[in-house]
Amino acid sequence: MLSEFKIGMLVRCTNCDDLDHPFVGKIINVLSTKLVIEVLQINYRDRHKASLIQYNTVVDIKNCKRIQRVRVDLDERDEQ
Repeated sequence: MLSEFKIGMLVRCTNCDDLDHPFVGKIINVLSTKLVIEVLQINYRDRHKASLIQYNTVVDIKNCKRIQRVRVDLDERDEQ
């Protein structure tokens, strides 16, 4: 399970000691059973707590889920 998480990957975290609501973040370090996360998108009610922790937190791996990004390239000919 640990190998599925890599630095730079986007994750959705459901439970965290520092914040009360789920949030989206980017992995900046992988520890043995925890991930160091840079908080990117939060619930507005957690904005003060997020600023206190400088938008970085540590979360258990079991509380994180990968976010798959889909990139769509549109050709100019297809748009017309």
